[in-house]
Amino acid sequence: MLEEQLKKEVAEFAKLVWDRKLTDGTGGNMSIKYGEKIYITPTSTIKHFLTEKDIITIDKNGNKIDGLKKPSSEKKMHIKIYEKANDVNAVIHAHPMYATSFAITFEKLPINALPESSLVLDPITYIPYQMPGTQEFADAFNEGLEKGSRVFVLQNHGVTVAGKDMNEAYVKLETLEFLAQVSFVSKLYSNVNEIPEEKIAAFKEFFRRNKVDQ
Repeated sequence: MLEEQLKKEVAEFAKLVWDRKLTDGTGGNMSIKYGEKIYITPTSTIKHFLTEKDIITIDKNGNKIDGLKKPSSEKKMHIKIYEKANDVNAVIHAHPMYATSFAITFEKLPINALPESSLVLDPITYIPYQMPGTQEFADAFNEGLEKGSRVFVLQNHGVTVAGKDMNEAYVKLETLEFLAQVSFVSKLYSNVNEIPEEKIAAFKEFFRRNKVDQ
């Protein structure tokens, strides 16, 4: 029963990401880790139509345990993140338009432009282009993960976010794309003014002490 619930959760969030136009075509992949198993989206599928029956179960080495299709070609990235980050139990890789535009220009996002983005996204790691699906691509996450980053902008590719659960990972994705959108629009009108570091630090401390709901 638990396994079915986890697969259903992966499918539902995959559908949500696609329906919210946070990825394109068959692009993107999502997973949840539970114990020694990883529940991951299949390759080459439109996420809107996924159900729990489509989700693939793999082990920590990437071997398929069950499922009708092949697991995502990005499974090595998911495995690497789970291997390096014990606090992570959910990973989303997607191609949201505005954040991916920043991935193509490889310009850093103004993370302190909004209090929420400074709290949810910090620190963002920017990974130079690596061929998707390769071990080299997966290994490129090592340094950022060791520094505590759970948000990654992938040059000429897209973005990856990770969280303690799928809700947290999804919030990071939405926040990242919103920051990219408002940054783009702000530049059209004028420029992006970031909140001073000392005020960001004060906001984070206030949030920590009071556990303010976002």
